[in-house]
Amino acid sequence: MSNLVIASKFKTSNRIFYLFGILFFSFLSFLSFSKYTSNNFISYPNLGVGSCFILFAVFILYSILTLPKINIYSDKIEFHHFLGLVKRTLFLNEINSWLVRKKESKYGNYEYLYLTTNKNEIIKFSSYEYSNFQEIKSKIIKGKPEDNILKEKLKRKEKIRFSIILTFLGILFIYIASQFYEDTSLTKNDVYVIKGTLSEDIKLQRSKKSKSLVFKLETLSDFKFKIGSLALGETYYEGLMSDFKKGDEIYLTIKKDQYQKKISKKAQMSFLDKYFHYEKIDVVEVENKNFKYLSLSDFNKTNRNNDYWGIGFFGIFGLLLTTVGICIYPKYKKTPLLAQKSRL
Repeated sequence: MSNLVIASKFKTSNRIFYLFGILFFSFLSFLSFSKYTSNNFISYPNLGVGSCFILFAVFILYSILTLPKINIYSDKIEFHHFLGLVKRTLFLNEINSWLVRKKESKYGNYEYLYLTTNKNEIIKFSSYEYSNFQEIKSKIIKGKPEDNILKEKLKRKEKIRFSIILTFLGILFIYIASQFYEDTSLTKNDVYVIKGTLSEDIKLQRSKKSKSLVFKLETLSDFKFKIGSLALGETYYEGLMSDFKKGDEIYLTIKKDQYQKKISKKAQMSFLDKYFHYEKIDVVEVENKNFKYLSLSDFNKTNRNNDYWGIGFFGIFGLLLTTVGICIYPKYKKTPLLAQKSRL
C-alpha cells in the first residue's frame, strides 16, 4: 500500500487574491448590466462590457478549479482537479526526466517544474501557486536526470513563438497603415447641414489627452454634436463660444451618412453605429453669414495630416517588426538540439 509522503499546499494569499478578483469582476458585471436597457442604444455597450467582466470572473474560477492539488506517495503522484472530482495518477517510474526554469517578474521570482514521462508527455506546475513547492520538487526529481534537451526545445519554442508574434504584429501594423493611405476627404456631396436651437451653451470638454467642443440642440437632444480634438486646432472656438449662446439658432454641417443613419433613419446603422458612441455626431463645418469658424477644407486637412502620421508610424514599425520576425524564425527553426546530458 502506498504511503503519503507529502501533500501540496496552495498559497493562501493567491486564493484570497483570486476570490477578490471573482467578486470584483462580478460586481463590475452587475453594475454594467444594471445600466443596460433594451430600448436605449446608448446603453448597449454596457451589455458587452458586462459580458467581458463576467468572462473574466469565470476564467479566474476555472483557473482555480483546474489547478491541481498534488499528493506524492512512495510510488506515485496524484493530481486532483475540480475539488477532487477529477484525479490523474502518475507513477514515479513513468517520469523520465525533469527541468526547472526560473522566471523573474516585478512581483517576484518563481520557478516552473517540467516533468517528462515515458509517454512523451510534459507536465508543468509553478512555485507561484504552492507554498511548499521546493519540498514537492525535491521529492519528485530525486534520482531523476535533468532534461537538457527539453531545455533547448523550450528555449527554441519561445524564440519561434516570439518571431511569429513579431511577424503577426508587423503585418497587422502594415495593414493599419494601409487603411490610413486611403484619402477619406469629404466633399460638399458628403455632408448635410442641419439647423437647430442650442439647448445649452457650447461646452469645451477636456480629458487627460484631448479636448472637444460639444453642441446640444433642443430638437435632437439624444445626440451630442462634437468637434474633435484634431479639428479643434483649426477651429476659432473661442469666438464660436462667445457668439452663440443657449437659445440661439446655429447651422452645423455633419457627415451625410451620420445624418441618414442616426437622424433621418433612411440608412441602416451598423453594429458599431448602434452600440458604440451612438449619441456622438461629428461636426465638420460651422459658419454664420459672415464667418467660418471651421471650414470643411480645414477639417479635411487635419484628418489628412493625421493619416500621414498614421502611415509613417504604423508603416515603419510594421516593416521593422516583420523584418525582425522573419529573420529570427529560420535561425531558431533550424538550430540543432544538444545531445542528451544527464545529471543525477
